[in-house]
Amino acid sequence: MIVAGFQPRHKQVNLSQKSLSNLSWIQNHILIELTRHGTRRYGDMRPRDVEGNLYTYHLKGLMNDKLIEKNDTHYQLTLKGLQLVSMLSLDTGKMRRQPQILNAIICRNEKNEYLWLRWQREPNMNMVSFPHGMMHYGEGLSEAAARELREKTALQGELAYRGDVYVRCLLSGVLDRHMLVHLFEASNVQNDTAAEISSQVENFWSPLETLQPADFVPGFYEIAQLVDHAGAELVFADIIVDVTG
Repeated sequence: MIVAGFQPRHKQVNLSQKSLSNLSWIQNHILIELTRHGTRRYGDMRPRDVEGNLYTYHLKGLMNDKLIEKNDTHYQLTLKGLQLVSMLSLDTGKMRRQPQILNAIICRNEKNEYLWLRWQREPNMNMVSFPHGMMHYGEGLSEAAARELREKTALQGELAYRGDVYVRCLLSGVLDRHMLVHLFEASNVQNDTAAEISSQVENFWSPLETLQPADFVPGFYEIAQLVDHAGAELVFADIIVDVTG
């Protein structure tokens, strides 16, 4: 339930995944101990056969980074630390790779042409898709969709939710992309005079049938087919795409 005027209980911290890759194995060990037990004493978290000064050095590093804090005789995770360990595997101590959450915007004209992007950056160089991009931390769905439409096309319009597509793309049998794509359709579209199109994309209008599957960002040809065949119905699908070759 959404409550007007709701205030979050804790301030959200935008934690970079880079923080995880910079941790030592000793710091990973400490964080996993606190993840499993909630609070621990100084000696409870020390890895076996690790010299005391070395252990203290890494423990202080976690405290300086505000990932853990001391409460009387015990240590515990801070809010920032809690957010970090939510991305850790307790088995390996390494970061879990997470699916991307995207918003894609469908625009159609009176000729039944779609508005497409042709990407001018890797990993999608010269590939085609609906205008789309990843959600920013803390954004709402409609807010993120309106921003992507503005940034990728310099347009604004009324946005209607059209569904979700869960996409897993395989490259030579190995998972290459993993996405949850929220779909919105824009109507009453007009130029946003205050916006500038990103230099990373080019816009063009075209019917779907004039494009080839190989032209598309992996997964987006299948998404476009689902949208094209759905009419006014919402689109919900879980698809696996093999992009080998």
